Amino acid sequence: MADRLQELEVFVRVAERGNLSQVAREIGLSQPSVSRILNDLEARIGARLLVRTSRKVGLTEAGHGYLEQVRPLLAELGAAADTAAGNEELRGLLRVELSVTFAVRALIPRLPGLLAEHPNLSVELMMDDRRRSLVEEGADVAVRLGLLDSSSLMARKVGQTPRLLVASPDYIARHGLPQSPGDLVQHEVIFGPSDSTGATFQELIGPEASFTLPESPRIRVSSSAGVTACVLAGLGVAFGSGWMFNAELADGRLCRLLPEFPLPTIPIHVLFPAGRQPSKRARGFADWLSRSLGAS
Repeated sequence: MADRLQELEVFVRVAERGNLSQVAREIGLSQPSVSRILNDLEARIGARLLVRTSRKVGLTEAGHGYLEQVRPLLAELGAAADTAAGNEELRGLLRVELSVTFAVRALIPRLPGLLAEHPNLSVELMMDDRRRSLVEEGADVAVRLGLLDSSSLMARKVGQTPRLLVASPDYIARHGLPQSPGDLVQHEVIFGPSDSTGATFQELIGPEASFTLPESPRIRVSSSAGVTACVLAGLGVAFGSGWMFNAELADGRLCRLLPEFPLPTIPIHVLFPAGRQPSKRARGFADWLSRSLGAS
């Protein structure tokens, strides 16, 4: 049984790392020993799980299916052992899927605290402004801002961030400072990724005034970082979450517009893949992020 458990642990590590030499170094075995363990596993279950080249190890279709079933079992075994030992430390590899700008602006500055608290935890940040499938990408958790798409994924709200309307001092000097939402019809509005807030501009201005977006804005960008760059360049006014603009507002490169008109906040959720119990690492990450965002 111990040998079979080792087979599974080695297989999961190799599947996650994609490199036999790295796994061999991590577990203190030679590379031929790791290869032998994987060969024995494939022979025992009667299926080819891995495709090996000189540079990388990949998964076959059978390997992907096997990994999806084996990884949560190992996580549960590890969690059970930690519980029995009274150990709350997180360990192993945690894959987090999230947007580029939220990662750079909000998560990564907080990450040293998480890694210092859990020295045996490794983190892979799968950064992309497109919303990807947790199952297809192999992520343990995803961080989502805004309204959630209807899906079977498990979700936990961990925080919220304000919406802001901003412009650069140069833009304001050239086009004037809007005094009411209705004044925005005279301004260029920068369109960002539609799923970054989950709301239209009309919803952001509040119940007593509204603004209808032009059907064809002059500038539309597909990332939050692009929105920030455009507004810094004086191309127009933009709206987004507070973490997108906090640094630029603090140093005066951007100005907040119409602060007297309250805007709905943007919820922040951690999503877990459906169909299985979230791993201890995933639950621990959600707990930590909730505490970290709450503290700020």
